Amino acid sequence: MPSLAEGQSRFIACLQKGPAHFPDDMFAEDKTRALLGLKAHANTISHARLVALEDCYPRLHVHMGHEQFHAVSRDYVEQDHIMTCDLNHIGAGFAAFLGERQYGATEIDLARIEWAWLESYRSAEAMPLALADIATLAEVDLLAFPVVLHPAMRLLELAGPLSPELPELADFDPQALMIARPEAQILFHPLTAVEQAIAEKIADSATMGNLLEYALELSDEATAMQHIIKLIQAGALKRIKG
Repeated sequence: MPSLAEGQSRFIACLQKGPAHFPDDMFAEDKTRALLGLKAHANTISHARLVALEDCYPRLHVHMGHEQFHAVSRDYVEQDHIMTCDLNHIGAGFAAFLGERQYGATEIDLARIEWAWLESYRSAEAMPLALADIATLAEVDLLAFPVVLHPAMRLLELAGPLSPELPELADFDPQALMIARPEAQILFHPLTAVEQAIAEKIADSATMGNLLEYALELSDEATAMQHIIKLIQAGALKRIKG
């Protein structure tokens, strides 16, 4: 008699790969009736995958239109590795899949933005660093102040024109986009190339002095700290306990 794990594997193979993987000894009932039940169950699972993917990408769904989005979604969810994927993470590779199917940069960027939004939403809770936390520090203490990336911050370099499904960014043509969650609300922040480069260095800087030194390499003294202040106000840095 097969083990529980073996039985589960055989059952999953039936659902994913069809009648050719239907063992004769798996069910006590007539094979035809059992197959009808499995088809209904498989259809329910397939529908759940499509709905989960649509929930990950509501703006892309509108941007592409239902028929086109549904067609590419079905191709995506029928991949072997997606069939075994947890529904919470089913959309992780969708942007790359669109790239493989030769979709445009606007569609791919929108998929990346929506997935980054979800990652930010699901990230760990953490208080963002505020300007008030460092406003009274002496210069030496400010330069030595530890720099920690906020867990909700996501940074994306953009490759094409922004979708009209991002109306909050309609007045911008950014090089990059930062997604942050300073409080409960998740916000989009368009960044210049310089601001993007500085944001990319937060995780490796260790101290405010290191981050400022890098900012000075990219801009003049008058604007270097302003770039860092913008990142702080956006919620890109995590507050240090103590």
